[in-house]
Amino acid sequence: MLLVTTRASAAPDDAPWRERYMRARTLLTEGHAEDAARAFEALAIEAPTQEDSDLARELASVARESANKQVTVRSPHVRSSDELSILYAGAFIYGLGSGGWVVLLTQPKNFAAAVLPFVGLTTAAVGGVAVADGYKPFRRGVPHSIAGGLYLGLGEGVWIVGLQHAGATRRGDDSHWEAPVVATALWAGATLGGVSGGVIGALREPTPGRVSFTTSAGTWAGLTSGFLGAAFESRDRSRTETGFLVGGIGYNLGILGGIAFAPLVAPSVARVRFVDLGAIAGGLVAGGAYAIAAEGSASVPVGLGFAGGGIAVGTGIAWWLTSSMPQDPPARPSPAVTVRPLITPTQGGLIVGISGEL
Repeated sequence: MLLVTTRASAAPDDAPWRERYMRARTLLTEGHAEDAARAFEALAIEAPTQEDSDLARELASVARESANKQVTVRSPHVRSSDELSILYAGAFIYGLGSGGWVVLLTQPKNFAAAVLPFVGLTTAAVGGVAVADGYKPFRRGVPHSIAGGLYLGLGEGVWIVGLQHAGATRRGDDSHWEAPVVATALWAGATLGGVSGGVIGALREPTPGRVSFTTSAGTWAGLTSGFLGAAFESRDRSRTETGFLVGGIGYNLGILGGIAFAPLVAPSVARVRFVDLGAIAGGLVAGGAYAIAAEGSASVPVGLGFAGGGIAVGTGIAWWLTSSMPQDPPARPSPAVTVRPLITPTQGGLIVGISGEL
């Protein structure tokens, strides 16, 4: 009799808990398993009776298992930890580079002021990645796109700076860019590349293999064309400038080619890395073999030609040897790139152009 009286007097106080329990059940039935699991776990602690606590804990376990299954189903569309580590490495390097850029611009007078930009900007870059991914995990391919954009943009900056310095050296004037200008060009290239890579990654969601393929295509096309361009330049004073000019053209054509052909070949990251090793080995073997064979009579143009040709041959052989490696298909088909010609008649002529969607 005493027990019945106690439960009857406590029943009105249970009403808020019962309402929260019903809301948690609604969350679970509507598919919000993660939120339901947290709600049931809190209800289990605050339950008015042991039976209610046991029931809430059991439902929390069911909701937690359902949430884990949902994550497993979504995982093909979410970045892997390996891919995220590449972005962390890129953010760390970008932060250090940004710190160096700030130091060159501000010319600090003491050690503490010189160290602060490195610490602050590196922490901000790496922390920004952690906060963004913690709030909502990156889609598959987006971290790779941002990191690849940073490296490709830095390559554009190196090309521009190298071409300017080579031209100034050929002319023999004092137009060489000073260190702050060089740092600004490199930082701006990396920043624009990272932003562009992030936008393209968010819109297109390329696979990590495709991004790696595009990055490597630009790198090796630029080095090969640059070495060969310098090798075939007969004027010593213009050799470096010609090498940078031809290399920059090859670099950008390689990037465009990588973007165009990556969806067709759909390589995995592992295959691209093996091809990278083949390119490095080909350049070193060809260039080194020539240097050993020529001994003291080695010619710089000929050596550059051997190195460039070795890179091209090594890349081709490695690509052929890895042709049986599995592809890296996208988790879902990417929207097609459409390009349409535009011809608009005007008074006395035509306006010709193209439009499309990426």
